Amino acid sequence: MDERNNLPSEESTEETESLSQFFGTTREVVAKYTHCSLCGANLHFTHITDFSKNLTQETARCPECGVKARRIVHRLQ
Repeated sequence: MDERNNLPSEESTEETESLSQFFGTTREVVAKYTHCSLCGANLHFTHITDFSKNLTQETARCPECGVKARRIVHRLQ
């Protein structure tokens, strides 16, 4: 375990596949993160923070096709 962020020290195949969206040039990574993979429209992000649990939930939704692209929970420090 990496003690700084509680991640396993060795990457598994599943982790590598889930992180594949973060490979490429800076512009490519930002484009993949902020645009819908189906229709290419800009995603709309919402953030809900629970300060009692130190968590922020990020939700990305496409306004054009209505697809919920992702829901990520971030831990606050």
